[in-house]
Amino acid sequence: MQLHEIDDHYMTCTGTYATLRITSERKGPDAISVLIGCEPTRSFEKGEQRTRRTDVKNRYYPWHGWFFSTKGLSESRDCRRHLEILLAGPLKDTGMLEYLRDRGCEMSVAIMYCYTQGGPTISPDQMRGLAAAGVDVWWDLYHEPEIQGDESGCC
Repeated sequence: MQLHEIDDHYMTCTGTYATLRITSERKGPDAISVLIGCEPTRSFEKGEQRTRRTDVKNRYYPWHGWFFSTKGLSESRDCRRHLEILLAGPLKDTGMLEYLRDRGCEMSVAIMYCYTQGGPTISPDQMRGLAAAGVDVWWDLYHEPEIQGDESGCC
């Protein structure tokens, strides 16, 4: 139940999206996909090469990664819309998320947010849903000068 109206044109935001991030030393992306019930937008396997640069100390992933991003799923500039997509999708089965956590998976939601002034909003319903899912939420904030029109270099 959405009590607070989402404003897809959120005038002080120039771009936003949210990503559910699940990492594990034991559960691979395919197993996580089966349990979550959806495919990731990006994933990698433990031991997979992350860079070919020889000057980088950790050239291989030390754990499995499973990521579901709302980038491209919504043009909304209101991060609440992007949180709704996650809460209705990969975050909806809180029992399965707890099962994954009990088996060593770590998870969080990262929100990319570019703005000219002000900041993001989340609703009480979303706070309850995120708390029930047991995920930390953090914002990657980028302040941009006000620009004419809808052009933005962010997101």
